[in-house]
Amino acid sequence: MTQARIYVVLGTAILLTTLAEVFYLVVWGMVLFPQGSLAGKAMWTLTCGVAMGAVIGAATLVAIEPRYSGTAGLWRAALIVTVVGSYCALLCSRIDARFGYFGGSEHAGLFIASGVVPAIAGGVFYGWLLYGWNTAQQEGSNEARG
Repeated sequence: MTQARIYVVLGTAILLTTLAEVFYLVVWGMVLFPQGSLAGKAMWTLTCGVAMGAVIGAATLVAIEPRYSGTAGLWRAALIVTVVGSYCALLCSRIDARFGYFGGSEHAGLFIASGVVPAIAGGVFYGWLLYGWNTAQQEGSNEARG
């Protein structure tokens, strides 16, 4: 595994989770629930975005990169994002119940769903970015020829 690949995997994960967290900050923290400290909300979402991305990227590098590629890598990467993202949605709903920044205590089910559903879709997107459908199609072609 090259140093460039490490940067791509970690960078992709951190970029996607940070973008998702900025989206949550705007929608949940500014539009739907504008009360509370904007600085506190921003610090929370940016820290969470970087931390989630680092965990997802590191897990991808350790569990997937050395062993899988193509379709197998894509779906395993999607699983990592789904598990980490779902866990973080549950954890953040508990934390938000204390701080009241994002409406997690008033709308717990919606708050959790708004983390889990994007984690599933985002996981597939993350897997596709790293292991792409083209790679998966090439594997299928090679198996058919073999």
